Amino acid sequence: MSPRAPILVCPLHFERRALMRCGLGNSFPIETCGPGREGVARWIGRNRKPERPVLLVGLAGALVDGIAIGDVFEADAVLAAGGKRIETTWRLPRSLNVPMTQVTSKTRAVTSRPAKRALHAVTNAQLVDMESQAFAAMATDLGWEFGIIRAISDGLDDPLPPGCDHWVDHHGRAAKGAIAMAILRSPKIIGRMRTLQRSGEHALTQLAKVLEQLDCADTKR
Repeated sequence: MSPRAPILVCPLHFERRALMRCGLGNSFPIETCGPGREGVARWIGRNRKPERPVLLVGLAGALVDGIAIGDVFEADAVLAAGGKRIETTWRLPRSLNVPMTQVTSKTRAVTSRPAKRALHAVTNAQLVDMESQAFAAMATDLGWEFGIIRAISDGLDDPLPPGCDHWVDHHGRAAKGAIAMAILRSPKIIGRMRTLQRSGEHALTQLAKVLEQLDCADTKR
């Protein structure tokens, strides 16, 4: 493993496990931080002075048309309401041809097309997750070399089950009790859960294909 190989930080254990299954653990340190601002803050609190670039990687949702499940994007900036913009400081090699975009964050999953469209109108971001805004703000304050790479698990017209963000605990692992309750309330949700899992696995496989091409010697700025 190269001493300049970036640290890959996944919010969810599911994301880390998928990347490890694709063999990336031989090339990169891969860690799980837990979901949302709280997960990011805990991980950064334990790792305030990383000796490598840090990349936030994992899944995101699309806020605009023309983005498909499995598409992979690099964020050149994180956007928030009011025009706030935080630029990332690490870049993939241009030879990988990964498109640049902008991402925003919410504290809860954005589950419907109207909600996604409204968030795009307010922020002008193309993607949404629950971690990038906190990660970029904290990494900037600490002077890190950092980047954000996301794979799409749900497009603009792929609704998410309400409350699905409660299906993981604060460590990023499956919250089995919450999942069981969701199934008891609506047994038909099992089909949507399976669809989400397949979409996520496909997206993470595409993300792994991008990351495995990284020549760490070319990632220095």
